[in-house]
Amino acid sequence: MTDILVPTWPVTPYAVDRLPSQWRPTRRLTLLMPFYRETEATLARSARAVAALEYPPELLQVLWLVEDGPDGAQDRERAVRVRAAVNRPDLDWEILRLPSMRPKGAALNHAFPHADGEVIAVVDADVVPGPGQPAEAVWALEQDYALVQADEVSERGTRLTARLRAAEDAVWQASVRGLARTAGVHVVAGSSVYAWASTWDRVRPIRSDDVEESYHWSLQLMSHGVRTGFLRTPSGVSSTESAGAALRQRARWTRGQLRAVAVNWPGLSARGRVLGAVTVGSLAARAALPVAVAASAVSPRARKVTAALLAADALCVLGARRSSEYRDRADGLAWALVVPWHLVGSASVYRALWEWARGDRGWHSVRAVSDAGTTGPEARPDDQ
Repeated sequence: MTDILVPTWPVTPYAVDRLPSQWRPTRRLTLLMPFYRETEATLARSARAVAALEYPPELLQVLWLVEDGPDGAQDRERAVRVRAAVNRPDLDWEILRLPSMRPKGAALNHAFPHADGEVIAVVDADVVPGPGQPAEAVWALEQDYALVQADEVSERGTRLTARLRAAEDAVWQASVRGLARTAGVHVVAGSSVYAWASTWDRVRPIRSDDVEESYHWSLQLMSHGVRTGFLRTPSGVSSTESAGAALRQRARWTRGQLRAVAVNWPGLSARGRVLGAVTVGSLAARAALPVAVAASAVSPRARKVTAALLAADALCVLGARRSSEYRDRADGLAWALVVPWHLVGSASVYRALWEWARGDRGWHSVRAVSDAGTTGPEARPDDQ
């Protein structure tokens, strides 16, 4: 998701502090895990994470979603191989062939009828949920939450871009929790998210004509007034080493969010419109920043606007770094460079508007993808 210019301190508390010592899950849980042209390393990483989950195997259904037909053959073969390698025959673990995986919303629409859990989670291919996360999520939902989500902690990687993205992700997560506390609205993530099956029914069928399906969920769920929360146990997510790929991903997020606000606005309640307005306002501020910086050379008023925007962004970063929950997710240099990185990332707003104007609904991936043995940093619109 794109960053939000809202206070990051204090953040809203987690849905639950800890699990009761005598509590044991009794709810059937389904994990929906979509895969599309993934490397074998990504599939193996996901398989090890599934095998390590601390949830009663008789209550767990795992659905690995792959595409049927020739396009999904490689994913299916690899999925069968890595599932066998972790040797968990006690799990209800199915490799589900779907007629379409493009975009993710279409895959989820095909998959939901196969989910038999009272609780359904969506976990992306490169995400590794903490072993205790599913149990914490189910316990939280039983405390009268409709949906809960976990932070996704980026691996720092080796390049500066990966370290910057780890810090930027921490700021975004703190912003989301800060927004929930100050305005009572919640930007729902597209992965590491758990909800009652009845909650998912509120947003089904999921939009399959856009690449930012989770932001549609956010707006709709806020308009329904459901209670949402955050999990203490995080997920790990693979690092983004390429600056170009990270900026393309930001453009995709921006385009999807702006389109979601425009499409949903007439039917939104006041709560949904608050979320939409915060998002659009934050993106407008991002877009204004490079213009204000350029104008500062000749205009004192522009210097004041620039200083105010940079100060607001710096306060968001400092608020996130102040929290012990986020401070150690990145090194000092990465934290210091988040604001300049946001300045560079402002160009993604303009790219998003350009893509939207020309009707582009493509997906920019930040992971290496596999296609007949080749890999690349970006999946083109026809590929994802």
